[in-house]
Amino acid sequence: MNAMGLLPILCSVALLLGLLLYLGHPLLTGGRAGAASGQTRQLFERKEQLLGEIVELELDRELGKVSAEDFQRFFAELEAETLAIIGELDRLNGAGSYQLERRIEEEVSALRQKTAVPRCRGCGTLRREGDLFCPQCGASLVESS
Repeated sequence: MNAMGLLPILCSVALLLGLLLYLGHPLLTGGRAGAASGQTRQLFERKEQLLGEIVELELDRELGKVSAEDFQRFFAELEAETLAIIGELDRLNGAGSYQLERRIEEEVSALRQKTAVPRCRGCGTLRREGDLFCPQCGASLVESS
């Protein structure tokens, strides 16, 4: 057999192996990934549905269709279910409350460091880059070592 006759056979075998791996992937993973993503999708859709219901409820209150007492009761129920679903989505996506809080704190800390504006130690006036003396009180802005 020559090389030209062998090439289509090798390509066919490679294509067949790729197809078998693609089709066998759910069997190899035990279907866990598909089930988790299906559950995540259902929870996400329910969350969106609940948020829509909250918007409708607020509109009904503004139009006078729902009394204040009923609004508070329905809103509390919808809010509780929505928060429970959001918590479950966070759990499924691997965002534990400790990890999430730590990440938020790190981001807030980084923002505070970026926005920290240097001030004069004497009077508190904002410093500009390159100032050696405070423009307000004349105190030296150079760090002495």
